Amino acid sequence: MEHNRNDGHNTILQVITQPNIGLDNDVRRSVVDMLNITLADEALLKTKTRSAHWNVRGVDFLKLYTLFETQYQLLNNISDEIAERARMLGGVTIGSLEEFLNHTRLEEQPGVAPDILHLLADQEACIRFLREDARLCTENFEDEGTYELLVRVMRIHEKMAWMLRSQIEKEPDQGESQ
Repeated sequence: MEHNRNDGHNTILQVITQPNIGLDNDVRRSVVDMLNITLADEALLKTKTRSAHWNVRGVDFLKLYTLFETQYQLLNNISDEIAERARMLGGVTIGSLEEFLNHTRLEEQPGVAPDILHLLADQEACIRFLREDARLCTENFEDEGTYELLVRVMRIHEKMAWMLRSQIEKEPDQGESQ
């Protein structure tokens, strides 16, 4: 069947459909903005963790090398989930290094290979940011889907922080209570 209009106008109309999922446009935009900030935090922490992986040295080299590799892979997966959630809400995700640096709440430290203490501080900062963002999702935006994602991501960060903390904690002496 041919189109019934052939007067030089574009006969293929582009229709942009926005999600009709019970969240109004302003709420979805606010949540997408929040997710992009979180995505920037994850991207910077992933980069710092990868730098620690590349630059690790010392007596615990293999153990730390493996730990950092596991963590930057987890951070990469988290980034994908956050970006996908922003897209599910009809948003566009940031993706350039400049955008990540402009949106992150973490501090970049050029020229410094992060150590466990710096990574732990960043992990704990991410946990605090995620906790606040999750609270906003339920109290201000009524977005249970994003809330669930942020809480799951927060728990992953809590576990990564625990793993880092465990590497620096002193083992108790015999007879010393914990």
